[in-house]
Amino acid sequence: FDVIAATLYNILSKIMEVVNKWLVSVSAAFCASLVACIFSQPGDMILTETYKGHEPGSFGLVLANIYKRGGLPEFFRGTGARMIHVGMIITSQLVIYDIVKQLLGLPATGSH
Repeated sequence: FDVIAATLYNILSKIMEVVNKWLVSVSAAFCASLVACIFSQPGDMILTETYKGHEPGSFGLVLANIYKRGGLPEFFRGTGARMIHVGMIITSQLVIYDIVKQLLGLPATGSH
């Protein structure tokens, strides 16, 4: 989130005189949430598959079952829905984090 916000500030400060902190905060939070969703989806697929049956299977067996169903793309099944559901939650949390920082007198994330 911090890296994305700093990058957005650098880009926007070159094309805008005054950079809107809220625009940067929400945009950076949204981008960070998409990255988080993409990187966490395979782990969630493994966890879901592990506890799908009555008893959890071994890690290797779970990986093999997922891979047999659809190869590497199978680990990313449901990513779109995850981005909508979890992405909104993560975006909200990061925006609130940035608001609280500013209320405490700290600079907006990435603005310094």
